[in-house]
Amino acid sequence: MGAGCKPPPEPSKLVARADLEFGPSAFGETRVRKVVLANEGGAPLTVLGATAIGDSVEVSPFEPFELEAGAARELEVRFTPDKEGVVLGALEVRSDANNLGPEGALLLKVSGQGVNALVRVETESIDFGIGVLGEARELALQVRNPTLLDSPVGLDFDGADADQFTSPEAKTPLMLKPGEVRELPVRFEPKRLGEVRAVARVTVCSGCAPVDVPLSGNGRDGWLEVTPSQVDFGRVTRGALAEARITLRNLGSKPMAYGGVRLLDNTSGAFRVVSAPPETPGVLAAGAVAELRVAFSPTTAGPVGEARLELDVRPVGTTKPGPEVPLRGEGIHTCVVLQPESLDFGAVAEGMSATRDVQVLNRCRDEVLLSDVKLTTKKGGYFLVVTSPSSLPIPSGQSATLPITFMPRAGVGAGEAELSVKLLNGASSSTEVAKVVGTGKVFTPCQYQLEPAVVEFGNVPVGSEVTLGASVRNTGTSECFLTGVQVAEGSDDAFKADALGSRVLMAGQRARLLVRFKPGAEGAFSGMAEGRVNHPSSGHVLVPMRGQGVQGCFSVHPTTLDFGTVRLACGPREREVIVYNMCSGPTTLMGLGLEGDAAGFELEHGFLFPAVLAAHSQFRMKVNYASSSGGDHAAALRFDLGTGTPYTVGMVGRAVLENERTDELLQHSQDKVDVLFVVDNSGSMLDEQQSLGANFSALFGPAFPQGVDYRIAVTSTGLETSSGGWAICPGGAEGGENGRFFPIDNSAPRIITPTTPVAESVFAHNTNVGVCHWNEQGLEAMYLALSEPLVSSADDPRTPRPMDGNAGFLREDARLAVIVVTDEEDFSLQPVSAYETFLRGLKGGDLSQVIFSAIVGPEDLGTCLSASSSGTRYIQLARATGGVVESICTPNWAASLERISERTFGPNRTFRLSEPPADSSRILVRVNGMEVKTGWTYDPATNAVSFEQGAAPAPGDTVQVTYPVGC
Repeated sequence: MGAGCKPPPEPSKLVARADLEFGPSAFGETRVRKVVLANEGGAPLTVLGATAIGDSVEVSPFEPFELEAGAARELEVRFTPDKEGVVLGALEVRSDANNLGPEGALLLKVSGQGVNALVRVETESIDFGIGVLGEARELALQVRNPTLLDSPVGLDFDGADADQFTSPEAKTPLMLKPGEVRELPVRFEPKRLGEVRAVARVTVCSGCAPVDVPLSGNGRDGWLEVTPSQVDFGRVTRGALAEARITLRNLGSKPMAYGGVRLLDNTSGAFRVVSAPPETPGVLAAGAVAELRVAFSPTTAGPVGEARLELDVRPVGTTKPGPEVPLRGEGIHTCVVLQPESLDFGAVAEGMSATRDVQVLNRCRDEVLLSDVKLTTKKGGYFLVVTSPSSLPIPSGQSATLPITFMPRAGVGAGEAELSVKLLNGASSSTEVAKVVGTGKVFTPCQYQLEPAVVEFGNVPVGSEVTLGASVRNTGTSECFLTGVQVAEGSDDAFKADALGSRVLMAGQRARLLVRFKPGAEGAFSGMAEGRVNHPSSGHVLVPMRGQGVQGCFSVHPTTLDFGTVRLACGPREREVIVYNMCSGPTTLMGLGLEGDAAGFELEHGFLFPAVLAAHSQFRMKVNYASSSGGDHAAALRFDLGTGTPYTVGMVGRAVLENERTDELLQHSQDKVDVLFVVDNSGSMLDEQQSLGANFSALFGPAFPQGVDYRIAVTSTGLETSSGGWAICPGGAEGGENGRFFPIDNSAPRIITPTTPVAESVFAHNTNVGVCHWNEQGLEAMYLALSEPLVSSADDPRTPRPMDGNAGFLREDARLAVIVVTDEEDFSLQPVSAYETFLRGLKGGDLSQVIFSAIVGPEDLGTCLSASSSGTRYIQLARATGGVVESICTPNWAASLERISERTFGPNRTFRLSEPPADSSRILVRVNGMEVKTGWTYDPATNAVSFEQGAAPAPGDTVQVTYPVGC
C-alpha cells in the first residue's frame, strides 16, 4: 500500500446472540427470551424492523434504530404455544448490514413444545396432628386432571423434616387420565419428638414450576406428651445454676406405668435432677400431669457433652422403653460483661466532675434482668451512678448504659470505688464487678481556642448527612482539663454527635467533636456544641451550629467522605464525589473551597470557574487525603453556587504511624430486619416472579421462631412508565415504580410486618410486579427507594398519586437487607462503588448492618441459558457487602432463598476488616478476648473474616481481629 493511503473501512456486521429453543411450555402460557443484536463490524448499521413468523411467536414492536460499531441492543421474543407437540416459528430481522447481502434479512429459528397437561393440586396443606414415634399415619393429597388429555404428575418431598414423610408414589412417573381425580397417599412416621414441617413437591407439568403443599405434624411417644421434647440451657456462667421444667401429660384414657427418671451420659456432671414425681404409686393416671425440674451448672467454659434424661413412662403391662429428653448447655466465663472491666477516669480537675459510661453487655442467648446496681466508694472523692435502674431488662445481644460520675475531693488525690451489678438470667443469677478509679488534680486556668468559632453546615439536601468538626485547642503552655463535650440540650434534633469523654489536653493538643447534621425537612436549623474546661470565668465552652435543609435539583453525593485510617508512610487515599445538576436548565458553579483542618486534603477536578453545569448532567471529581501529621482531621468542602449559602461535603480522616491494626466488631442481634426486594419487571420474568412469590416460607420461615421484627417491601427495576406493547404492569405505576413500593395504588399492604394478615398471600401479590418493562435499573431503583423524598414521605411529592411514598420502612436500629431478582444486567448510570457508599451511609458506615444479595444471571452463562446476561454489577455489590449470590436459573428456589434467609436473619458470619492485611497468615481472631484458631477463614475478595456455619459469634459477642497492615 502506498504512502498516504488509508485502509478501506471495515464493513458493518449484524449478528444475533439468542437461544430461542423454548422447550416444554404449557399450552396457552407465554414464555419470554431475549435476542441480543450486535454490530461486530467496523461501520454503523441500521436495524429496520423485525417480523415474527408463526402464530405462536411474537416480537416486541420498536422503531428503527442505529447500532454503532461494537454496540448491541436487545429484543424480546414471546412464545405462546397454541397446540400440543412441536411448535416451530421464526424471527426475521431486517437491516442494512453489509453481511446480510441484498435481501437484508437475518432469519432466526424459534421452536418449542406445547404441553397441554397441567394438573391441578386440590389439597392446600396437610396437618397430620399428633403422631406416635415409630408408627405411621397416612392421609391423602388430591390431584385432578382438568384437561382432555393424559397428564403427567410427580411427587417428592423437601424441607428440614422431609425424612419423616414418605409415599409409594414418590419419585415414580404417574399419568392421570382426562378428568381423573386421584388421591396420592402421604405417610407421616415421626422419628423425633416435637413439631415437624416439610413440603410435598408436586410436579404438574414437564418443565413447569412444581406446586408445594405444606406438611406438618407433631411427634410424640404414644399418648405421653413431653414438653419440651429437648432442653437447651444455652450459655450459662461457670458456677451459676440454671433450671428448666419438663411436663409429662397422659393424653390417653388409660393409666400408664411410671418408674421414675434417670440421667444418662452425664459425664460432665453438669446436669442434675432437682425434683421428680415419686416412684410410688408407680402410675401416671389418665389425664394426669406431672412436672419435674432439671438443672445445669457448668464448671468449665465451652460446650458440655449432651446428656439424656430417661423417662420411665410406658403403657401398663409392656416393657417398651420410655422416651428420652436430650439435655444441652454451654459453660462460659460469663455471658454478661461489664465494659470496661476497670474504669479509670485519670486526672480530673478539682472543683469539676467527669462522667463516663460502663456498658452492661448481654451475650446470653436470652434476655437478662438487671436487678440491682451498687457503687461503693472505698477511698477519696465522690463516685455516683447518674441513673441507677432497679429493674431493667436487657435483650440478648444488646446492652444497658450506666453513667458513672467522679468528683474529686480537694487535696485528697486518688479515689477508688467498686461497681457491682446483679443480674437474673432465667432461673440463675450472677453478680458482675468492676473497679472504678480516678485522681483529683489542681490545674492552672486553661488557655484555649475554638476551631471554628461557628460550625456552618451550609445547604444540605433533606435526608442527607454531613459530618463536620468542632474543636477545642489548648493554646497555653500548661495542661487543660476538658469534660462534657457534646451537643447541648435544646439543639435541633437534626444535630447528633457521640459525646467525648473527659480528657487532659497537653499544650498544643486539641479535642474534636464530630457533629452530624441530617435535616429532616426544608428550613433553617440551629444548635450548640458545648463542653467545660478548667477556667474560673470562661469554663463553659459554647460553639454555635447552623445548617439549612434544602430540596432541589442540585446535589452532591456522598455528603460525607470518611477516609478511615491512613498510615503516614503510605500514599494518599482517594475518594470520589459526584456533582448532580438535575435541573431543567444549566447551573453555574462559582467555585470550590476547603475550610477547617484541610491541609491533608487535595482536590482533583476539571472545572474552570465559573463553571456552567448543563441540565441533567453529572460530574465526577476526586478528593485525596494524605496528612503529614498524625491525628484526626476534619474539613469542609464547599460548593459555591452564588446564592450566599454553599452546599457542603464533610471530610474526616485519621493519620497514624501504626504497623498493626486491631478491628473491634460487635455481633449485633438480628431482632429487627428491613428487607427490600427489587424485582425485574421485564417480559422474561414471569416464571421467576411466580417462583419467588411461592416461597415466602422458605425465605421468612427462620424469622418466625426467632421473633424477628421484620419489614418487607418490594419495588421493581423500572423507573419510567412503560406501555409494554403486549402487557400492562399491575400496581398503578405501569412498570415505572421509580423506587416506590409496589403496589403504588395500595391495592395490597405495601410494607409487610409480622402482624400483616395473610402475609404469604400479600408477598406473592407484591412480587408479581408484571412483565411490561425493558430497561432494568435495579441499583438505581434501590437508591431511589431508600433516599429522600421517598424514604421519609408517606406521599411522594413529585407525583399526583396519593400515599405512594415509602415512609415507615427504613429504621435506624434495624439491619437492612436488599435482595435483587433479575435475569438481566443492571443498566443504572452510577458506578457500583457509588451504591456501596450509599448503603454504607445508611448505617453509619457499619457494613455488618447492611447486606445486599442477588438472584441473577451467573458469571458462567453456560449454566443458565434462560438468562439474558450475567448480573455482574449486582454480583460485585453482593460480594462487597458479604451477601449471597444465587443463579436465576436455580432448580430449587426454596433452597436458594433459604441460603439468603440464613445470611439475612441468622447471626452475622462475615466481618469486614477496615483495611487489607499485609500478611493474611498472621491474622489473629479473638471472641470476647479468647483466641479462636479454627472455624473461620479470611476471604481476600471481600477483605473479611468469615466464620463457618454453626461457629458464628453469639449476639453481643465482641470480635477482635488483629493483623499487620501495609500500604
